[in-house]
Amino acid sequence: MRPFPSPMEHLTSFAIVFAAGVLTAASFAAYLERVRRNAVRDHYKGANPEPDASASTSASGREEQ
Repeated sequence: MRPFPSPMEHLTSFAIVFAAGVLTAASFAAYLERVRRNAVRDHYKGANPEPDASASTSASGREEQ
């Protein structure tokens, strides 16, 4: 074995680390987009709640006037 690694070994190591970084960045961007989409959906769901059928009835079951 040679005392110093060959330039090809350095290039291979760089390529592997670079590919891992690209994959990590893409995964993180996709995760942030999913979190943002869920936050927007939850915000609008809370701001515009669907009408609740039980909201117009009292505890006794009669409609309030």
